[in-house]
Amino acid sequence: MKKIVIIGNSAAGIAAAEAVRDADKESSITILSREASYAYDRTKLLRLLASQLKERELVYRNADFYRNHAIDLRLEAQAVELNLSKRKVILKDDTFVPFDALLLATGRQVTLPKIKGAQKEGVVALNDLKDIKYILDNLPVAHTVVVVGSGLLARETARVIAEKKIEVKFLGVLDEPVEGVDVIAQNPLIEILGESEAKAVRLANQKVIGASMVIFAQEPAPELEILRDTGILTDGGIIVDDAMRTNIDFVLAAGDVASLDGQEKAGGWDQAMAQGRKAGSTLCQM
Repeated sequence: MKKIVIIGNSAAGIAAAEAVRDADKESSITILSREASYAYDRTKLLRLLASQLKERELVYRNADFYRNHAIDLRLEAQAVELNLSKRKVILKDDTFVPFDALLLATGRQVTLPKIKGAQKEGVVALNDLKDIKYILDNLPVAHTVVVVGSGLLARETARVIAEKKIEVKFLGVLDEPVEGVDVIAQNPLIEILGESEAKAVRLANQKVIGASMVIFAQEPAPELEILRDTGILTDGGIIVDDAMRTNIDFVLAAGDVASLDGQEKAGGWDQAMAQGRKAGSTLCQM
């Protein structure tokens, strides 16, 4: 029986698992997710932050889906290393999951900058449901929130928080003014102050601004650390062909982490699902 392992429990990974199971009832499918939740619609996370919907309304594949499709979903199972010679995924807890074929569908991540204080309580790299829930839990006692970034994610995060009547300092460039948001441009953050919790930030001009929460919402990038020493080729993402194969014939990639050689990186939910379905088809042929 073929063992298929998918790292990633979102659009691309779910679409791939569905495509495999539609055509192949025998192979085992294991999905590894670093998160604690069933598959949810990441495009709606800011609506949760804005209190426009409830957490349960984000979920688009519940426990019944995994059971009915004979998928072994392993939550809070963070993959940290690939051993391709032995075909194993090594997890953070030092256990491993064997595979015959592997799909990397890990998407993109906002990472914390390498500055002093970035690991303090109250500092958030905005990526997933856990981060949104942390922000919501702590906003009631927040006096000033610093949002760092550019683009739609950062702007909308700042806007939603400002609408809750909380002071927002925005470190970056906004393409248009946002009511209640104080923009501080060309003066990057260099340190987060406080003992164990964020209390203030220091800017490049040495100005200090009090803050009880610091949110990094820059453009996310593929997390490629897991590929070290594997020989899997990248060019800012994992290079794949039209069948979503990498240069290693039993390893595929799909979604925002993938880079179709020679094609523009469009990204987005619909593309991730389309690539996932294509990867699922390829997995069935392996």
